Amino acid sequence: MQASEPPPEPPSPASHPSGDALAALPDHDLMLLVAGGIIEQPVTELFRRHNAGLYNYVAWLCQGNSGEAEDIAQKAWVKLMTRCGDYQPTAAFRTFLFQIARNTWLDQVRSADARQRESQDEQPLEIPADDLSPEAELQLRQHAHHVHRALLHLPVAQREVVVLRFFSDMSVEDIALMLGEKFETVKSRLRYAFAHLRGELAGSVPGSQETRS
Repeated sequence: MQASEPPPEPPSPASHPSGDALAALPDHDLMLLVAGGIIEQPVTELFRRHNAGLYNYVAWLCQGNSGEAEDIAQKAWVKLMTRCGDYQPTAAFRTFLFQIARNTWLDQVRSADARQRESQDEQPLEIPADDLSPEAELQLRQHAHHVHRALLHLPVAQREVVVLRFFSDMSVEDIALMLGEKFETVKSRLRYAFAHLRGELAGSVPGSQETRS
């Protein structure tokens, strides 16, 4: 019986892959290169893939303040290079990157008063059980322009999960991992957010006031 082949090894730091080779590598291999000391080219490729999504996410957290969003996104990339040893390939790279950006944002804005306001924002609502039905998600995506404006009126915690779910296409599981929250907590925030959005969109979106059958 033939001996089994050894498992493939991660990219060798000494190999210095070309630009084309880097473009073909998955995110976690690029991070292994960064951790191994090859920084500039892999980080440039990761930046090309993910910076637009990162900036959009942070801009929503900053309520459209582009200067603040750019500053936080830049700091997140710097922190990424210093924390590359903390990255575990079991987690999606984007989840790791967005978590760094979120913590950077929290460092800038968190205070005792802000935490208290966020807590008050999440008062219980009476919410239909099917608020996250496929039809409801489709309605959000079809009326993105109206949703963008309505999102700014949501509490931060609710706006964040909507942006991650519908505009960054993260799964509820990845959002929970990134935020350090329970799966059901994230689903609950999404339901609260959708209930608020329905109220904001009523009258501004055709068909938004129709009664469900």
